[in-house]
Amino acid sequence: MNKRKKSRAWFLIFMCLMAYFTYVIIDQQKEIDARLRELETIREKIAQQEELREQLEEEKAKIESDEHYEQLAREKLGMVKSGEKVFVDIGE
Repeated sequence: MNKRKKSRAWFLIFMCLMAYFTYVIIDQQKEIDARLRELETIREKIAQQEELREQLEEEKAKIESDEHYEQLAREKLGMVKSGEKVFVDIGE
């Protein structure tokens, strides 16, 4: 009978350990899933920021171009190239 009680005690200890390890594994998997979702969110934000950076670089290149300066000079300062003819509408 004593041997049987020891056997049951070891079985009970084994089952408790299995339950604990199962709980730990499930809990860790939940944590891993949460971290993976967080990582995906961060990757999406990085992709959005890279797209915005590319757009800003394109805009910067346009602004720094000679054509942009020429357009500003024409529109804001009323300047013209030499040899161009300017027509003024005096109808109003």
